[in-house]
Amino acid sequence: MDSGYANNPRFIAPYRGDHYHIGSFRGTNRRYSSEKDLFNHLHAQLRNVVERTFGVLKARFPILTRNGGIPYPYKKQVQIVMACCIIHNFIRKVDRNDELFELYEQEGTQGDVDTGDQEVRGQANLQEDDRVAGERVRASIAQQLWSNLQ
Repeated sequence: MDSGYANNPRFIAPYRGDHYHIGSFRGTNRRYSSEKDLFNHLHAQLRNVVERTFGVLKARFPILTRNGGIPYPYKKQVQIVMACCIIHNFIRKVDRNDELFELYEQEGTQGDVDTGDQEVRGQANLQEDDRVAGERVRASIAQQLWSNLQ
């Protein structure tokens, strides 16, 4: 859940007090009630894609799931993760019928990753300037999405 993260210009959190509505959008033509509703739903969809991607990466490269972290200095850890992502992308480009990717794609479409509505609450402490700037960025994105939908 993203609600524990503070909204800032580098991490755009969902709107607090609203729901993601993932379950209610499957197989329906439900209309969005506001720009916040639209933003939170698209945010949740993107979050699900990211979670599935991490699931595939961890299944494909067990070093990423090692308890206690990767046993190398931080700089080397970053290189290992980057190498895993590059190899994964190469596999996806060469083998469009990648069974592992298909397995996680099916799980995501069945709703196994994120079930039902999730209410967004709270925000972590953050410097006021960053929080306000993050809220401006989020509002701008939400307004643009809303105007594109209209």
